[in-house]
Amino acid sequence: MLLAVHGSGWKRESHLLWQGRPCSGREGGQMSESMRTVLITGCSSGIGRATALLLAENGFRVLAGVRRAEQVEQLADPRLPHLEPVPLDVTNEDDVRRVVDYAQRICPQGLFGLVNNAGVGLPAAVELSTIDEVRRLLEVNTLGPLRMIQSCLPLLRAGRGRVINMSSMNGTLALPMVGAYSASKFALEALCDTLRVELRPWQIPVIIIRPGQVRTSIFAKARDNLCARSHDIPVELKEGYEVMYARAGQFNERGARSSTSPEMVAQVVWRALEAKRPRTHYLVGFDAWGMQLAKSLVPRRLLDRVFARAMRVLKPVNRVNAKQRLKNNFPVLDSPRRHGDH
Repeated sequence: MLLAVHGSGWKRESHLLWQGRPCSGREGGQMSESMRTVLITGCSSGIGRATALLLAENGFRVLAGVRRAEQVEQLADPRLPHLEPVPLDVTNEDDVRRVVDYAQRICPQGLFGLVNNAGVGLPAAVELSTIDEVRRLLEVNTLGPLRMIQSCLPLLRAGRGRVINMSSMNGTLALPMVGAYSASKFALEALCDTLRVELRPWQIPVIIIRPGQVRTSIFAKARDNLCARSHDIPVELKEGYEVMYARAGQFNERGARSSTSPEMVAQVVWRALEAKRPRTHYLVGFDAWGMQLAKSLVPRRLLDRVFARAMRVLKPVNRVNAKQRLKNNFPVLDSPRRHGDH
């Protein structure tokens, strides 16, 4: 068996799942093959969880991907027999292949939809982000959805399904302290723009959901990350970055109190799935609409000034203080030149 998860239901079903047989143990046996099946990634919490629950409550069969074994039981609900949590890490080729093979077995008629929701995004200054951290963001936010799309396309063609990708307002307008995250979402939107045309011969819509700040646990993770990283700013860079991390923390707390809930985004995903002619983009939240308007109407240089003012870095750092800090940390730079040095 692939997973050793407590609880007899998932143990039995996971064994059958990976052995190539349909799952049983649900009311009335195996689910009807005529049901519309949607595969969703990143369902352990937030938008993914809300979407999985909403669709399962409204007649869809939902394969809800969760990354850790214990999250399978946390999401499973006996009142929702059409909701099936499955272990799925979108960065793991074996996980993706197993879930897609399973989907092929239980719904040979194809997928009605693929919802790429899994994502990560911790704030940090670009200069102070490691290459491994940026790579991780791209692996989850960009290459993960691409891997899922490529793997699911045969099922989407068979079911005349559609692809829904969860982007962000940062996918069209990059903000300070989320540069790497924005880069991953910009890349995702570029793939969507291309796929919309390339998949047109098979009439597979590719849809972008672009929420603003959504009231999820991501802000608690960001709070911890900002607090830890603010203590690691190199002393010679504190004068510039310290205030940015402080302001990012303040904006993060504002996001944690956002009026946009995961359930509101889930409603938009449902609408995009049901629409006869879905839009290419759906914006969710007043801040997402505001960012779209700003990008369309405000000159880039003015936007830069607005963002710099918001982060309280409109004025340059005190060069004398910065130079002194640099000398204190690298005294060799202040040593007198020897004769003949240039």
